[in-house]
Amino acid sequence: MRESLAMCRSVRRDERPAIGLALPQTSIDELGLGDEFRALFRDEGAKPAIVSLVASARVQAVAAEMFSPPVAGNAAQLLLSAHAAEIVVHALCSERGRIALDPATDLQRMRLQSVKERMDADLAYRWGIDELARNAGLSRRSFNQKFQMAYGESAIDYLRARRLDAARDLLIHQRLSVTEAAFRVGYAHPANFATAFRRHFGYSPSRCQ
Repeated sequence: MRESLAMCRSVRRDERPAIGLALPQTSIDELGLGDEFRALFRDEGAKPAIVSLVASARVQAVAAEMFSPPVAGNAAQLLLSAHAAEIVVHALCSERGRIALDPATDLQRMRLQSVKERMDADLAYRWGIDELARNAGLSRRSFNQKFQMAYGESAIDYLRARRLDAARDLLIHQRLSVTEAAFRVGYAHPANFATAFRRHFGYSPSRCQ
C-alpha cells in the first residue's frame, strides 16, 4: 500500500477467502524494502495500490499462526510483526517478478512465468510436461529447454521442490500427518512422498512432526 488504510475484515474474491494486509509506506521503508516497493510503480502520484496474490502453503501457514498465535503478550506482538514482514517480502518479490516482464518484448518469458505461477497455485494437480508446454505455447522439447534456461532447473524438478517445500511447511506449521501432507501436495502414495522428501531434505518427513 502507498498509505495506511484500515482493513479489519475478511472478504471473498472469486469464491476464495481473502485477507487484506495494509502497511504504511514508512513501515516498508523501516524493513529496508522501500526501493523494491517503489520499483513496482511507475506513477508515484497514483492512488493506493492493492496487490492480490495466490497464497503459497508457507504464506497460508503464516496467516493461520497470525490468527491463532501460539504465544501471548509481548511475544505474540513480536510474532505478528515478524509474520507481517514475511508476508510483505513474499508479496513484493512475487509481484516484482511478474510486472518486471514486458509482454510486448518478452511474451515467451511471460508465458513461462504464467505456467510457473499456475503450478505454484495448485501443487496438488497432476501436472504433465505436455500440458505445461501447451499452456506456454511451446513444444515439449522447447518448453523443457526454455524453462531450464529461465529458472535454472527443469519444470519437473521445480515442481517437485515446491511440492516438498510446501509439504514440509504443512508438517511443521499445520501439524498435518505425513499422509495428509503428501495428498495435499499431489502425491498419491505416501511411501513415494517419503522417499522423495528424504532425498530432497536428507531426513524423513516424520522428523517434522
